[in-house]
Amino acid sequence: MGLDDPTHELRWYLSLAVLFFAVGPVVALALVASDAGAAGAWAPVLVAVPINLVGAVFAVMSMSTRDSRISARRLATAVGVVLLGDIALFGIRALVA
Repeated sequence: MGLDDPTHELRWYLSLAVLFFAVGPVVALALVASDAGAAGAWAPVLVAVPINLVGAVFAVMSMSTRDSRISARRLATAVGVVLLGDIALFGIRALVA
């Protein structure tokens, strides 16, 4: 972490937020699905977990990269993938319910 990169902390905290948005909704809907008796209640969770896991990996890679351009690119990829996973999670949940 160099003194010439003033946005390092911002990217680090944004990566933490991306991790929260990757894990939080999946855990919440997993708890809802475990309480529901329907067989299709687990479908959104099973679709969104691998997508959000990829997004979480990109977020962690963004946190650990020293180069600011590569870190910003990985963070943008993580945000896009997690957004896609959450849209799939809530979209499939709306179709099943």
